[in-house]
Amino acid sequence: MFDRRRIRPSARWTGVLAVAIAAAVLSLPILSEEGAKLYVYLETAGPYMYAGDPTQVSILFKNIGDAPWTNPGMDIAAGFEVFDAEGKKLEQAKPPALALETQPKVLQPNAYFGQIVDLDKLFPKVNSIGSYRITWSAPDVPAQSVVARVIRKYDPELDYQATIRTEFGNIVLDFYKELAPLHVKNFIDLANQNFYDDRTTFHLVMKDQVVFGGSPTGDERGSPGYNLPPEPNGLKILTGSVAQVRNALTGLNESGCIFLIAAAPQPQMDGRYTVFARVVEGLETVKSITNLPTAGGEAPGVASRPIKDVVIKSIRIEQKKPKKGEKRS
Repeated sequence: MFDRRRIRPSARWTGVLAVAIAAAVLSLPILSEEGAKLYVYLETAGPYMYAGDPTQVSILFKNIGDAPWTNPGMDIAAGFEVFDAEGKKLEQAKPPALALETQPKVLQPNAYFGQIVDLDKLFPKVNSIGSYRITWSAPDVPAQSVVARVIRKYDPELDYQATIRTEFGNIVLDFYKELAPLHVKNFIDLANQNFYDDRTTFHLVMKDQVVFGGSPTGDERGSPGYNLPPEPNGLKILTGSVAQVRNALTGLNESGCIFLIAAAPQPQMDGRYTVFARVVEGLETVKSITNLPTAGGEAPGVASRPIKDVVIKSIRIEQKKPKKGEKRS
């Protein structure tokens, strides 16, 4: 089952160091003797990391010049600084410097070396939920930065609820975690990143029938940068069903972020999309959105864009409160 964020770090870093140099986030040159030029690449393990897990970054050095580059013996750990979302610099611990013996003394043209750094060992507070700007520099080298997001860790043993806030009211969802585990985890992880907040809309509606939303591009082309394989589970699209849908580019896979909410049964869609949640509160909000005036009119069975944007203000994830008499998971 595909979930690129669950790839083991060692496998990912092997690919970064050996294959994906061109995919590095940022690069800046360090000039050495004439004809040698060192490029430095800084990259996080993925679009986000979980609180409590190692907060890792990779740093890679490559000689893109036409002469050997002599390594002065860099203290790579000492080059890092981390700033929180408010710009406050995190205090650095004093662990031993990363081993110099792992660094080559000379880099021939096109040669490279790299290291994986556990930032939480250098900056213990970087393991807390939040957004961080990570910088690295060395003498005579301009600082380079990459942003890391640390989010609440998804626990498949717990039951969660999502609350979608709009100006028309709230919509509360329960999840089918056993029947669509990949889709449930993906939706919750995106929400915990604030992926949807104030940047996505319900961009299409069918009168009295269904709403479509969650696209960062505001149309059927949007995705978070990856797609999901379907999880066939036999669930039909009934009143209140929430399903992942395909976008214009995904083929048989489903967009990683666009979803629909049905205000009435949609038998023509059964089996086409993965149902992963259901509305437990706020169905009247969904119905009111389906009846907004649209640019394409109100032809039955035709999805059209609302004249006024229906902004998803936020999606908040909370552990589901057990009913009276039930035990918490």
